Parts: sequence; C-alpha cells; structure tokens
Amino acid sequence: MGDSLRVAATVGSCIAAFLALATTFFVWRRSRTTARLQIVRDLHAELITASAAQDRHTLGCLHWQNRAVNPDEAERSKVMHAYFAMLWRFEQLHAGRNVLLKEVGGKRDVALKMLDEQVYTHVAEYVCTFQVIRKKLTESNRDDPVFDGAYRETFKQLCLSLADSFNDQERKTRLVAHGNNTEKCICVCHGMEAKPPLPTQRCQGAPVPGTA
Repeated sequence: MGDSLRVAATVGSCIAAFLALATTFFVWRRSRTTARLQIVRDLHAELITASAAQDRHTLGCLHWQNRAVNPDEAERSKVMHAYFAMLWRFEQLHAGRNVLLKEVGGKRDVALKMLDEQVYTHVAEYVCTFQVIRKKLTESNRDDPVFDGAYRETFKQLCLSLADSFNDQERKTRLVAHGNNTEKCICVCHGMEAKPPLPTQRCQGAPVPGTA
C-alpha cells in the first residue's frame, strides 16, 4: 500500500511539473507572438504617419503626373528631402523585418505574414517611384548628384526578400521591376505624357528676376 502511494505521488508530481512546464511554454509563446505583432504594427505605422503622407504626396505628384522637378532650390530641396526620408523609412522596415526573420529561422510565422501583406503595396509602389524620382532629380541639376547608393541597395534587398515570400508571380514581378533595367515595369506612370515643372512660387509682391 505504501509503495502504491509513493508511486502515485511520484506520478502526480510528474504530471504537475509537466502541466506547469506546458503552461509556462504557452504563456511564453503567446507573449512572444504578442511582442512580434507589436513590432509589425510599429513598422507598418511608420509608413503611414503624417510626415510620411506628406513626403509621399510630394513624390507622388511628380511620379503619377510625370512632371519634371523644378531646378529652383526650394522645390528641389523639398523633393530631395522626401526622397531620402522614404528611403530611410524602408531601410528601417528592412532592418525590422530581418530581426523578425532571424528570430524564427527565416520562416514566415503569423507576424511576418501579416507584415508582408501590410507593406507589399507600399514597397511595390516605390520600386518605380524611386527610379522615376531619382531620374527627375538628376535631370533637374546634373551638377548636384544624388548620392543614395547604399540606401537604394538596401531597398533592393528588401524587395528581393519580400518577393521570396510570395508565391504569386505577379507580385514577384512587381517587386523586381527595374531591378536590372531589363524587366518591364507595369506602372501606369510610363503611359503619362511628360509635363514641365511647375513655375517657381514667389511671395506676393516679390519682384520677378530681371524686372527689378
């Protein structure tokens, strides 16, 4: 009888320890998933802030209207600022996404799947936008080169990594368009008639150059 009680107590202790371990693992896994999903929300949120919306508007007006950049210092500086600000946002996205990937050995868990779905449209749009805006900035002042090599390379890495995450061939194609200047970009901007830059804006009463 005594031996039976001791065996029962031992089995009961093992079961209790196993349940405690299972509960701890469940709580840890749930906490980690919650933390990863918060990172996803933060990374996505950076692309839709008020400042990001303003930068995207600045670049979007030039891109979708196929309008040249005014070489006037004020507009060119504004466009240059927006251009680099968006490159840096995608650099931050790429870094954050890499952290999420490494934590799960490169597999796409629920957090990565959510992130990729949320940012796909943003990234795909800028595959063409960055190419077009960079060309317009260069044409507006060839004496002031656009030094963005490292940031453009990071964006390219983001596109390639994101493309590997999708099975949809159309999505893959959009993400690698412009990659080596041989893929055909399907962006509708290429069908827009080129427009001249907007005239330089002057304060009311300011003299027009050459008339003062």
